[in-house]
Amino acid sequence: MMPPHDETIVEPFVRAQERIDRVMRSHGFRLAAVSRPSNAGDHGFAEHVGPGLRLRLVWEGRERVLWVESAREESAQIISRWYDVEWSLAGQQLPLDTDTSADRIERLAAALEQFLAARKAQG
Repeated sequence: MMPPHDETIVEPFVRAQERIDRVMRSHGFRLAAVSRPSNAGDHGFAEHVGPGLRLRLVWEGRERVLWVESAREESAQIISRWYDVEWSLAGQQLPLDTDTSADRIERLAAALEQFLAARKAQG
C-alpha cells in the first residue's frame, strides 16, 4: 500500500500543474502523463503533447525548483533534447529560481505563453 501524499511537499507542484495545464489546453495540448512527488526530495512532472512538440512541467524536490521544458516530437517520438522554456526565451542559461510562490507560477505561465506564441508565429 502506497503512503498518502504529503500535501505540503507536493503543493507547489499541484498549484503549478493546475495553472500550466490551463495554458497547455488553451494551445491545444493534452495531458499525456503525470508523476506526482510523494516524499521530500521526489521528482515529479506533468507532460503534455501537442502538434510536433512535447512540454512538461518539472518539479525537482531536493532543490524545490519548478520549470517548464520542451522537446520536438515526430511520429510520437522525441527527436530533440529537452530545453528549458525560460532559458530558450532568454537565449542563455538563467540562475536557478527556487521561488515556489504564486508569482513564480505566473512567471512560468507567462513564459510558456510567450514561448508558444513565438512558436506559432514561426509557423
